[in-house]
Amino acid sequence: MLICLCLLLVAALARMLHLNSEPSSNGNENYGAPESKGDTAETPIWKVLVFDSFCRDIVSTVLRVNDLRDNGVTMHMLLESQRSSIPDVPAVYFVQPTPESIKLVADDIARDLYELYYVNFSSSLPRTLLEDFAVQTTASGTSHQIAQVYDQYLNFLCPEENMFSLHFSNAFEAIHSPAMTDTAMGTLIDKIVSSLFSVLLTLKTIPMICAPRGNAAEMVATRLDAKLREHIMNSRHNLFAENADDVVAQSRRPVLVLLDRDLDLGTMLMHSWTYQALIHDLYDIRLNQVSITNADDAGRISKKAYDINATDAFWEANAMLPFPEVAINIDDASNAFKREADEITRMGGVKSLDEVSNLDMGASTKQLQRAITTLPELTARKANIDMHMNIATSLLDAIKDRQLDVLFQLEEQLGRQSKASIIEALNDPEKKNPQDKLRLVALYILANDKLQQSDIDDCEAALKASGCNMAPLEYIHKLRNLNQMNASLASPALGGGSTGGSAGPSGDLLGKFSSISNRLAGFTDSSSLGSIFSNVRNLLPSRKQLPVTSIVESAMGSRTPGGLGAGLRSAASGGGSSTAARMFEDFVHFDPKQTRRGNLAGSNANALRGSMPSDGAAQEAIVFVVGGGNYIEYQNLMEFAQRSTPRKHIIYGSTDIVNASGFLAQLSRLNETSLG
Repeated sequence: MLICLCLLLVAALARMLHLNSEPSSNGNENYGAPESKGDTAETPIWKVLVFDSFCRDIVSTVLRVNDLRDNGVTMHMLLESQRSSIPDVPAVYFVQPTPESIKLVADDIARDLYELYYVNFSSSLPRTLLEDFAVQTTASGTSHQIAQVYDQYLNFLCPEENMFSLHFSNAFEAIHSPAMTDTAMGTLIDKIVSSLFSVLLTLKTIPMICAPRGNAAEMVATRLDAKLREHIMNSRHNLFAENADDVVAQSRRPVLVLLDRDLDLGTMLMHSWTYQALIHDLYDIRLNQVSITNADDAGRISKKAYDINATDAFWEANAMLPFPEVAINIDDASNAFKREADEITRMGGVKSLDEVSNLDMGASTKQLQRAITTLPELTARKANIDMHMNIATSLLDAIKDRQLDVLFQLEEQLGRQSKASIIEALNDPEKKNPQDKLRLVALYILANDKLQQSDIDDCEAALKASGCNMAPLEYIHKLRNLNQMNASLASPALGGGSTGGSAGPSGDLLGKFSSISNRLAGFTDSSSLGSIFSNVRNLLPSRKQLPVTSIVESAMGSRTPGGLGAGLRSAASGGGSSTAARMFEDFVHFDPKQTRRGNLAGSNANALRGSMPSDGAAQEAIVFVVGGGNYIEYQNLMEFAQRSTPRKHIIYGSTDIVNASGFLAQLSRLNETSLG
């Protein structure tokens, strides 16, 4: 059975920081929770952590500075930085297995920077590099200071509970670049396979594998199958053997669905209406941090960064909700906070939490004790509500300025839009962002593959008049013509799970949000936010499936209740679920556990289902998109899993998590490269 990948990654990192032994109860097991008063665990060994930039990103996505301190790390530094000697202190290294990293670590040991060296590699260290490392440390006479050398198999990031990223920037551009040589492509595929192997090893599972024919996903599937097969049959120490005797786990093997981004370009360009996806679209989410730039009335620019961590209960509960619901929940949270804060200040005889140092000592001891013990929790809650209030306010400003609610509604019903309505939107002076208009037209063309060329020309003329950069759209045309994948690229008409939706009652959100007040972080301003929310449409989520979700549904051999098999349906063709099923039938399939390779490889889907449970439905899946993914796709898959009966467990991953701006930039560069 699949376990939360993020928790497994945190546990593995904690084990590494405890010198590759199981941490005590106040270490990783209580990650993100306050230390218990009765905790009698031993004090950890204090150490320094040295990592390269890639491994820093792995750590910083799931662990905060306080978490590192709880695991005995007093300092953390980049491998490439200039560092002073800290004698009598052990050092934990976490680096990629590259010649450059090997040399830098060996140089540190030769310089005697630390007492002992615990060297951990993010993935498997090739034997040639291990021998090179041994030669360098032996030459300096310092090899005796190396306490450990471990392959951790942790070369991936976990930005969400059931999401992982390989952190390979611009992978879609690299795969489609005319300058990409066979050797470079092979290297990229091997890196992807190495990271996927690490993900599977962290999950301690060997899945059945399927992928569409003819592109990068098939290459990844073939090499991953070979790597898993070789490891199982030839390794003296089978790292997957831990679950070998678990009959239940073996009978519930997941299916690994490998897909190419070319299968569905539209999802990468959609406008969203859920909290998390909106933030990613407008501000990007990098390493679980959001940076928002604001300008005050005087034109002064300020930039504020917010950390979104795993212990934020509000984020966990609201990330996938439509933005209007989130705004209401922020109001409820702020009102609840104010009521509790008022009670505490009343008991303490002060006017606000800021004056808590002037508590009335005449109050009862019990009241004072309650006020003092409650203060830290209230202060943390206040900071958290401040953060979400500020983010929501910035989102509202962007929604109004760019009319994102109107664009979202147009895209939701794109298959039924006329050319006139699209042209009208493009010529609307209130829609000021050229990139938004470009995305709308790209989605309209992808959703209506039988458009007349004259209609496309009219839309593109309106785009040019709006000052749009036409390069991304030109490349989309080239890619569609090259791959002849008109039908499968026509995804935008679907909407997008929680991001898709039909308009509720027309009108604004004023009625919904008139109670939201105290906009400023300190909750002292009595002005209402109603005026800010006005004229923003209240769009409700629908349950339409994206193409990737429909294919995963076919791969898992299931159907969700309520007629939800409508993925891949477009204005040009109906029967999306059957379309996905037909596509899946042509996938290549592998089972690395089969003794003879070829019994399943390249066969049809029925062979894969023969390895599934007797009911023919897999309950667990790992979905990986080569070329980039986003939160819209992730949320759509999570909603499908939650709606299924019994509930399914799906983990979603990609070469990188990319927003629309980043994806359009890749398309633009590809178009320029293709022009020569």
